[in-house]
Amino acid sequence: MRLIDKLSAKKLRELYWQRKMSSPEIAKIYNSTPEHVRLLLRKYKIRIRTKSEAMKIFEGVEISKKELKKLYLNKKVSIYKIAKKFNCCPGTVWNRLVEYSIPIRTREEAWASVRFLSFRKNFSGDLKEKAYLMGFRAGDLKAKARSKTSPTIFIQTNSTKPNLIQLVERLFSPYGHIWKGGPYENGAVCIEYLLNRSFEFLLSKKDLIEPWVLEKTNLFAAYLAGYVDAEGCFYLSDNIGGFQINSEDKNILWQIYSKILTLAIPCSPPRISHKAGEKSRGKFKFRKDVWTFGMRRKNSLLKLIDLVNPYSKHADKRKSMEIVKNNVLERNKKYNNQPDRRFYKLYLEE
Repeated sequence: MRLIDKLSAKKLRELYWQRKMSSPEIAKIYNSTPEHVRLLLRKYKIRIRTKSEAMKIFEGVEISKKELKKLYLNKKVSIYKIAKKFNCCPGTVWNRLVEYSIPIRTREEAWASVRFLSFRKNFSGDLKEKAYLMGFRAGDLKAKARSKTSPTIFIQTNSTKPNLIQLVERLFSPYGHIWKGGPYENGAVCIEYLLNRSFEFLLSKKDLIEPWVLEKTNLFAAYLAGYVDAEGCFYLSDNIGGFQINSEDKNILWQIYSKILTLAIPCSPPRISHKAGEKSRGKFKFRKDVWTFGMRRKNSLLKLIDLVNPYSKHADKRKSMEIVKNNVLERNKKYNNQPDRRFYKLYLEE
């Protein structure tokens, strides 16, 4: 039996009304949560204090002007942390700030003070890492800042796949503070990183690969690896290996296609697989046209895997690449490495 389950109605009434303890204080004594304490208050039909009644209890808290200025202005401690220190509600601290004519921080100043509360590190500056992150961002990340002057950039994603969550942790844990929630009822885990402004290059989500990425093969390969780790799929169908990306990023897919051709990797151009407004099997409507880009030709798959694999960081994708590569090599061995003449004929006609 939990300690909180031994709490009688009489004892709870004494703590809550006679000793004027709050539900968080009672919860702390009984190793429980404030929500559970309030649940017991309702169960035992003990009236819960109104907001004004709660405020009156905490109004008697003594916080000197000197100490409040030291904490709030000099040490940049938040109102919530000051309230916790003095065992009162944030509203009481706010009232004291007004009473003592202590200037209250603006939203931008409040966010700036976060620098003192959590770990931040500048981006490494490595171009291959930057290209990979931009590709991954284009596919499977959300990035935002509260305002143009905010020092904090939030990186966030949700997934039911543990390996994807672990990948995001590996990518950003050297640079910033992590918040992690879940798993929730649908099995998804939410992960969020607080980074500094050196990651500003992730804020823009354009349907475009920047020219500096396309100029060098290794940078393009790193970008493509990030995009494939987020959106791509290596698969076996009827014991034949293949690769495919489904995305609304029309321009990115066409740029990938064009660049891949220059690297002597023959493939078919992207095509529309679902029109905007069309309903999926799950009965939701597609907001934009969904484009599909992929390949099944053996030599093209081997070249693509050799291009992407050195930069891929997703455990599941690397495993899938290995399976497809072995499938192609086995088929080459079985059929004496015969070229796909039919594909070459179709490719040359395009």
